[in-house]
Amino acid sequence: MKNNFILTILLSLLFCNSAFADEISISEQYARETIPGTTISSAYMSIENSMDKDVALVSITSTVSSRIELHEHLMTNGMMQMQQVESIIVKANDKTVLQPHGYHVMIFNLDEPLVAGTEIDMALKFDNDQTVNIKLPVQGLKKKTNSHSHKH
Repeated sequence: MKNNFILTILLSLLFCNSAFADEISISEQYARETIPGTTISSAYMSIENSMDKDVALVSITSTVSSRIELHEHLMTNGMMQMQQVESIIVKANDKTVLQPHGYHVMIFNLDEPLVAGTEIDMALKFDNDQTVNIKLPVQGLKKKTNSHSHKH
């Protein structure tokens, strides 16, 4: 009887993380392909927090680089500047969007260039001890246009 109880507790703990993953969801994630000759890229995503308390993204890890930082763009004296931040807050029952010219992820010292059409893995760590693992498609540098012409 005691062994069954311990097994139940262990299984509950094992599956506990999957319940957390539903409380923080990631969507619209992508990384930019590397500019030829550089070892830097950036990543963007939407982070939704369905919990009743704020949560902070505190770090990101990936096998593609040992140096990944959280950044934001700020307007300082009429100049747009990028700076590292310790964390990015996602308010309770809200969404925070990481996007160009706002909060975003900088990936430095890439081991290999990121190529459009491939995927990279990232682990997002939050201040409540949650980790959310995601795959990010790598998108090309050029914007895709949906324009087409009709000949009459």
